[in-house]
Amino acid sequence: MKFSIIAVSVLPLVSAFSPASTKPAFKAGSLNAHKAPVFDEVCETTGVTLKRFMNEVALLNPELNELTTLFGGIDTACKALSNLVKRSQLPSSETLGYQGEVNVQGEDQKKLDVISNDVLKRALRFTGRLGVLASEEEDVPVSKA
Repeated sequence: MKFSIIAVSVLPLVSAFSPASTKPAFKAGSLNAHKAPVFDEVCETTGVTLKRFMNEVALLNPELNELTTLFGGIDTACKALSNLVKRSQLPSSETLGYQGEVNVQGEDQKKLDVISNDVLKRALRFTGRLGVLASEEEDVPVSKA
């Protein structure tokens, strides 16, 4: 399965991403402009979860606080997709096979690609932080509405 979000535009509520900001949010190819979290204790079973990591990043870099909300939406969507795949009765599932349409790259759309696209769009839209989302499964960028 191939799914990619081509562009996610964050509403300019975070000062690091606003046009009025004089300090760039990220330096080219690195996160040197921001502090990275260090974890003294890590659970042997789960490691460092995405939620814990993003919370630590937000604590160290308050200007990235709203990014935590977007990653929370992605986290929720991934869990929903994981449960969907686990519940599907392979190989006779309605989540497998081709959708019967072609995406913007000319590839046949698979049912699971279309379902994943819809789940991610909904999860990100309800964060309240999405400006525009572009996906290979959509002909045009999707607005937040």
